[in-house]
Amino acid sequence: MSATAKVACLTGAGTAPELMAEAVFALERVGRLHNFRVDDTHAAFGGVAFARAGQMVPPATRAAILDADAVLVAGAEEPALDEVMRELDLRAQATRVRFGHEDDVVVVAPRFDDACEWAVERTFAMAERRTMRLASVGDADWQELVATVATSHEHVRVENVEPKIAIPLAAFDAGRFDVVAVAPPWAEAMGEILAASATARVAAHGLLAEHGPSLFVPAPDGGYALAGTGVVNPSSMLLAAAMMLDLAFGQTAAAATLAGAVSAALVDGPQTPDLLRRGIGATTREFTTRVVAGFQLTQPWGSAA
Repeated sequence: MSATAKVACLTGAGTAPELMAEAVFALERVGRLHNFRVDDTHAAFGGVAFARAGQMVPPATRAAILDADAVLVAGAEEPALDEVMRELDLRAQATRVRFGHEDDVVVVAPRFDDACEWAVERTFAMAERRTMRLASVGDADWQELVATVATSHEHVRVENVEPKIAIPLAAFDAGRFDVVAVAPPWAEAMGEILAASATARVAAHGLLAEHGPSLFVPAPDGGYALAGTGVVNPSSMLLAAAMMLDLAFGQTAAAATLAGAVSAALVDGPQTPDLLRRGIGATTREFTTRVVAGFQLTQPWGSAA
C-alpha cells in the first residue's frame, strides 16, 4: 500500500498556474515510481483569489492550508504570501541550491531568535540523511550552540567557518559545502550568493514548521511577462517539490530522484528561452518531460523508497 500525503497547492498569478501544473505532473510521476501518492488540494491566493472571492487568502484557502501536511506555493512574488506564512509555525528557512550534475548545498537558518536551537537540530538531521558533514557559519555564540547540539549527533563531522571566509567560498567554491547551519546575520548573504545565476544552477526554499505544515516555494522568477506563453523555466518549482518530498514527508529517495533529474535536464536537456543565447527554446512541458524521462537514470536505487 502506498503512502499518501496531503498537500495544499497554492497558486498565484503570472506564471504560477503553469509552474504548479508542472510540479503536480512531476510529483505524480515520481510518486508512482516510489510508491508514494500526493493528495493535492488546489486553492488560489493573492490577486487571483481577490478577483474571485474578494480576499487575498479566502477561508477555503486557509482551511486547505491548515488541513495539509505541507504547503506548496507557486507565486513567490505574491504579497499575500506573507499572510499565508503568518498562519503557520515556520521556525527556520532552508535554501537548497543545485548546480552541475551532482553539487547540492542546503543552507538553514532560524527565522527567530527563540528558534535557533530547533533550527540547528533540523540541520543536523539533514546532515545525517546526506553526507554526515555540516558547516557552521556564525559568531562565537552561534558556534557554541552548534557544538552543544553536536553532542547528540556524534557521527556528523562539524566544520566551523568564519563568515568572512564562508561567503567568498559560497561564491567561488560552493561545492565544498553540503549542509550549512548559518546564524541569522549572515543567512541572507549566504543564500543569495549560493543561488546567484550560473550555468545549470537552480535554487528553491523551504520554510520549516515545528508544528503543522511546512511551506515550500520556488525562487522568484519575475516571470509575469512570460505568463501564458508556455516557456517559463520550471526547474525551481520542481526543486521546491523535491524539497517538500524530503523535508516534509521523509521521502528521501523520491526527492533525490526528482532533484537529480532536474539537474540533469539543466545540464544536458532542452533549454527554455531564458537559458539560451540564440535559437528556439523548449517549452515548459518539454523541459518537465525531459526531467520525468530522466527518473530512471537518476533514481538512487541503493536507497529505500
